[in-house]
Formats: sequence, C-alpha cells, structure tokens
Amino acid sequence: MGHAYEFGEFQLDPAERTLVRQGKPVPLTPKVFDTLVLLVENAGRLVSKAEFMKQVWADAFVEEATLAQSISQVRKALGEPDVVETVPKKGYRFLGQVTTVEITQPVPNVSYSSASAAPSGRPVRPLTRARHWIWPIAVAVFLTASAFIYFYGRTATTHSSIRSLAVLPLQNLSGDPSQEYFVDGMTDELITDLAQIHSLRVISRTSVTQFKHAQKSLPEIAAQLNVDAVVEGSVVRTGDRIRITAQLLDARRDQHLWAASYEREITDVLELQGQVARNIADQINIKITPQEGATLTSRRPTNPAAYDALLTGKYLFNRRNAADTEKAIGYLQQSVESDSNNAEAWAALAYCYTSLGSDLAAADPAKVIPRARAAIAKALELNPNLAEAHTTLAWIKLWYDWDWNGSEQEFRRSLELNPNDSVAHREYSHYLQLRKRFDEAISENMLAIELAPLDILPSIHLAWVYADARDAEKAVAQSQHVLEMDPSFVGAYLLLARGRELQGKWKDAIAALEMAKASYPHAYLAGMAYVNAVSGNKMEAQLALSRLKEFSRHNYVSPIDFAVCYATVGNRDRAFEYLDQAYRQHDTWIVTLAVNSGLDNLRSDPRFHELEQRVGF
Repeated sequence: MGHAYEFGEFQLDPAERTLVRQGKPVPLTPKVFDTLVLLVENAGRLVSKAEFMKQVWADAFVEEATLAQSISQVRKALGEPDVVETVPKKGYRFLGQVTTVEITQPVPNVSYSSASAAPSGRPVRPLTRARHWIWPIAVAVFLTASAFIYFYGRTATTHSSIRSLAVLPLQNLSGDPSQEYFVDGMTDELITDLAQIHSLRVISRTSVTQFKHAQKSLPEIAAQLNVDAVVEGSVVRTGDRIRITAQLLDARRDQHLWAASYEREITDVLELQGQVARNIADQINIKITPQEGATLTSRRPTNPAAYDALLTGKYLFNRRNAADTEKAIGYLQQSVESDSNNAEAWAALAYCYTSLGSDLAAADPAKVIPRARAAIAKALELNPNLAEAHTTLAWIKLWYDWDWNGSEQEFRRSLELNPNDSVAHREYSHYLQLRKRFDEAISENMLAIELAPLDILPSIHLAWVYADARDAEKAVAQSQHVLEMDPSFVGAYLLLARGRELQGKWKDAIAALEMAKASYPHAYLAGMAYVNAVSGNKMEAQLALSRLKEFSRHNYVSPIDFAVCYATVGNRDRAFEYLDQAYRQHDTWIVTLAVNSGLDNLRSDPRFHELEQRVGF
C-alpha cells in the first residue's frame, strides 16, 4: 500500500516518481520533481530555502538561483504560476488544495464456506483451534518473503532507482576503421530513441562523445555527467549483417545490471534500435507511454544505401565546420534520392542548410533558407512527430520569418515530443532571451546544461543570457567558468568583454577583446568601437569603426554591427540607415533589437519603435 497526492487535475506519486494530469504524464527532471514533492507534502506551510537545499540538493553545492529555476519549472509544469507563493528572502509555499489518497494493491478474492462463520458473523471454534498452526505458517511465510526481498529486492530497487543514464560511444569491433561513422551513427540513434522516453533523463551526444576511448571509471563518468546508469556496447558490421551488444551498468556502484546481444539484417536496423531501447527501459522499470511505445515499435524497413548516406552525412556535420557541412549535404541528398520517404534525412538536410546560413556564416541565408524550408516541410509531411524537424522549423520562423508566436509553438512542440533534446532547450532559451523573458530563458538554459553538462555551447549561451539581462557579475562569472572548462574556447572572451563593459571596467573589456582578435576579427573591431565610444575615447572608437568598414569590403559584416557603432558615437541618422539596411536584407541579427545594449541610445526615437513593429515585436 502506498499513497499519492491529488490537487486540481494532477496526481503526484512520490514512490513511482510520476506526475499525471488527467491521465497523461507530465515530464519533470529529477530535481524539479523532488522540489514539487517537498512543496506538496508541506502544502500551506512555508518551506524555507534551507530546507530545499538540505532535502533536494543534499548531494551537491548549488546557488539559490538553481532553486529559483526549479520553482519556475514547477510553475510551468502545473500551468498555474500563482499556485506556488514566493516569500521574499525566506522560501516558498504551495497554495493548492491537496488531498492524500491511498494506492492499494489488488487483494485476492477469498470466499468462505457456510461452516466458516456463525450466523452472527462471529468466528466459530474450528477457526479458533486453527490458530495453533496458522502462526507457524505465517512466520515461515514471513521469513521466506524476507529472504526473497533481501536477495532479489536489492536488484529491483537498484533498477527502479535509475532515472537518468548516458549511452557511451559504442565500440567499433568490425576491424575496419572506415566503419567508425556507422558505429557513431548507431550510438546517436540509440541516444535519440531513449531520449524519447519522457520519464528518463538521457545525456546528449555532445557530452558523451568526450568519453570515447577515455580511461575513466564508471563512478567518475557518472559524477561528471550526473547520471545513475551507463549503457556500454559494441557494433560489428559484416556485409549486410549487424550485431549489437549492449550492457547496462549502475555507474554509481560500478555494478553490472544487464546485458544482451542482437543481430539483424541492415534492413531491420531501425527495428533493432527500438528493441534495444525498449529492453533498457524494461530493465530499469521506466514506464513507457503508449505513444512512446508506438514510436519505438513502428519502424519501417531500412533502405541500406539511404541509411548509410544518412549516417555519413550526420557524421560529417557533427564536425561543425563549413567544409564538412557542405560534404554532409551531398550525402544527405543522396540519402533522400535513394529513399524519399526518410523523414530523418530530410530534417538533417534542412538543419545543414540553416547552419550554413547562421552559426557557420558560410552561405547567404536568402539562398539556403528556402532550401531548408522545403526540406523541413517534407520531413514533417512524412513524420509530424519528428522533434528535430520542429526545432529547425522554429529556428526558421524566428530568425528568418520573424514569426514569434509560430516559433514558440514549434519550440514547445519539439520539447513536448523530446524533452531530452539539449539543443532544443538551448535554442528555445534564446527565443525567450530575445523576448526579454529572462527568468524563463535561464531555466531553459539550465535544462540544456543538465542534459549536456560537458558541452560548451549551452554553458556559453548562459553567459549570453546573463549579458542581455544586464547581469554583469553573472555574465563575467559564467564566461570565466567556460574558459575553465575549455581555455581554447576563444568565443568566451567576447562575452567576458560584454560583462566587463557592463561593469564599467573598460580596460578589462578591451583586454578580453584582444584575446578574441585573431579568431573573431569583425567582432573584435565592432567591440573595440563600442567600448571606446561608451568609455569616452571617441578617437579610438572612430579608428576602430574605420577599420571595420575596411574589413567589410572583403568580408561580410552585419549592418547591425555598424548601427551599434554609429548609435554609440551619437550619429543616429547613420545608425538608422544601417538598421533599415538590415531590415531590407532580412539580416538575421535584427531579431536582437529588444536586447542589444548597443542600441539603447536609439530606443526613445519614434523610428526605433516603428522598426520594432515591422520586425514583429
């Protein structure tokens, strides 16, 4: 017998670690779930911040901001921001009406003969005499049950306590180094399949790849990734036959829990991947919803040539440079030509196009975005429930269409389908940041970091959010944290410079910019023009601006950079000329209008408000 809590449309079961709303599970990360349990168990009572730190984060040192982010996620999950009251400087109180309900196991239906009871309902003597042999039997049953629980219950408890895992890079045992792309692809596919199980937290590919060939113990890996369990395995490909061996290990105790081997024809590889994911979920007693089960079970036969080209394309794209992305597009086009019904290949193709026109800055967005739009439409036509396709569509609607409402709907749909996608959480965080919804942006970014703790991108993006929120101290601290993670990540110096500028530490800001000079020449020149202008060094600002103009003769520089420079030196008319140019060119950086501190001098001008309306703010 156990108990659960009911409030409004929700039922919260602490033992099963589930939150259900009208029969549908509500996904929560482990710490957010623990935060909700503590609130509900103490409904009506003020729970101090110290209590949260002691009971929810007893195993880690965190700041109060982490608690605030968990509270934000609780409110978001319940859809009622006012149900959790904030008592400034003290703690939080759950205001919902909570009812405790008993959850009982089914009891065997026992019938009694007419001789078992007197008409009055009192026991007759035969039952009284039976007590002499009932007690020895009861004791024997108790001892037997205790032994069973002792010997077998430990394994069940260990399995049922697993709520997060990482799939380490599978080993290539084919004896052919050229098959590395295929094995890496199989790792990615297994991660993707497991990530669709909402009640399980699955670490992203970018974090686990760092453990390829790493000589570290499982407890060390578990600590770095903050997971309960690890999946290890190997792949052997011989002709058209594939054999996968997988094993599940309790990473905290370095204890083997389960292992299995699977062999299929390559045409059945998708069905094979789904079976491995289902078996792992069964072993750790994770509940799979009917929709999740259908996703893992309903797998069509694979076209070998198309699948091979898909994995090769993804392998090349993951190198994250323009040249390999161009090659990846070639392979993905081969994939869709071989199998035009492969939604995943169409989605990957669209993502490559958007990347060339945005973060890689290797193509004119006006040329590649229409191709991305066509590919993503095809992907969603084939599979409306493909999470990564919705993420890419959300990006297009945000950066190119300026369709703010449509973009948020697509981000939410993507995360509804796959709450374990670190990239989707990070990009949705950026959307919220641009909308100046900074508390929500920080919460989403924290989820991205939780799912990819060793990935630089969500960590440096958090510094960007802090900078746009004008929180100088946190922007500086987070930038320095990223440089501690990876001293070679030069881009962190640009955000460190922004933080120092917000602090008014001009020399420190310039010193940070100097560190990024070689890798980001246009950002360095634009930054030097801005920092020197706001610090009163007009001559140096003009010199940097002249150099930026010269640089733009042979390299692309966003009109927004020039607008910021002219706005800062006080030339509003020239600034608006460049802003209008950015609008006409559909420059993607124009979506930063609301948060770009370099444009603050223009905000009181009616022309600025008119431009914001044209961009959809």
